[in-house]
Amino acid sequence: MKKLERKIKRPYENYLKIETSGLSKDRDSIIAISLAEKNRDVLKTFYLENLKEEEKLLEEVLPLLYGKKFVTYSGKSFDLPFIREKVKFYFNRDFDLHLIDLQEVTKKYNFIFNLESHSNKTLLEKFIGKDYLKDQKEYQGIKIKNLFKKYLEGDESAIEKILDYNFMSLENLIILDRKIKKELEKNLSLEILDFTFFIRNIRLLDNSLEICGDTNYDCDYFSTKTLYTLEINEVEKVEKFIEYKKNKESEKVRLLGKNSESINFYEIEKNSESLKSFEFEKNNGSANFYESTKNKDLDKKFSLKINTEDGLYDGKTSCYYVKKKDLDFDLTNLSKIKSPDPIQILYYKNHVYKNQVEIMRKIIEKELGQ
Repeated sequence: MKKLERKIKRPYENYLKIETSGLSKDRDSIIAISLAEKNRDVLKTFYLENLKEEEKLLEEVLPLLYGKKFVTYSGKSFDLPFIREKVKFYFNRDFDLHLIDLQEVTKKYNFIFNLESHSNKTLLEKFIGKDYLKDQKEYQGIKIKNLFKKYLEGDESAIEKILDYNFMSLENLIILDRKIKKELEKNLSLEILDFTFFIRNIRLLDNSLEICGDTNYDCDYFSTKTLYTLEINEVEKVEKFIEYKKNKESEKVRLLGKNSESINFYEIEKNSESLKSFEFEKNNGSANFYESTKNKDLDKKFSLKINTEDGLYDGKTSCYYVKKKDLDFDLTNLSKIKSPDPIQILYYKNHVYKNQVEIMRKIIEKELGQ
């Protein structure tokens, strides 16, 4: 087994990429594992010289993985199951790893990104750009399995090509993560009346659309109307209230596809450009991620609850909407979903995010601008 170190720009997160001799975690082998560790300027790659060294490779790498969170692409569906199977085989123990899977992130936020595919190629072209990828054409369609076979037969240039591809892939992963975060921050952080409102959570529970997050608005505020309720409060008070509501509603919340749709956005790490991630919650249809607020002190929580009505949009799928006549401000349909002029659709198959943001902005401007 060998170890290769290459200099990189220090990343804000930990990143992980493996290369294997094939797609079967039972029959094929892990031939290389690369790590880029948070705030370290060295990318480490551990790779096999022969197939008998797989156990030794794992013994070397596993201590570097424990207790850390890693950003990956398709790590939950490929990297982790592969590593887990090998740990079970060689050491007869279970293994788990805290991963942020960018493929999963873009799927969860697709009401913002509007992607038709979530393949690695699509994400790289969308967030990094085709021009940047032109210099990497020689690696497109690379066959790791064939190259590794050539390496075992004595072709040293084959392993060099695998390692170069792995290095390029991990560098792309770091850039992709940064670009996705930047795009999400742009869409989740709203400037309203000279104050910042950072959306952390949106959920549709029965007919109630709730938008929650953090703000630097300087006063506590509460207003309730027939159509909506807006509350701004100190962090501790709101968190106690949210915990109380969770306990009360835990028996009532229905899973995805049954009138309960929840998106939990990035946790804020105040006064820091670094970005902190949280695990995908498996059983309640929500995803917890992380975001940066560019050193803005968002020391209050806001909660906006909007009462919607529902009806069949296309004869079989329900949409959730508000009637414009019930509001004393104008709304424009900013989505591509066609709807009758008297209503504003806020949810149809997924969150109609642009319309949700517009009504949130108009309500806050009306309430706080008085």
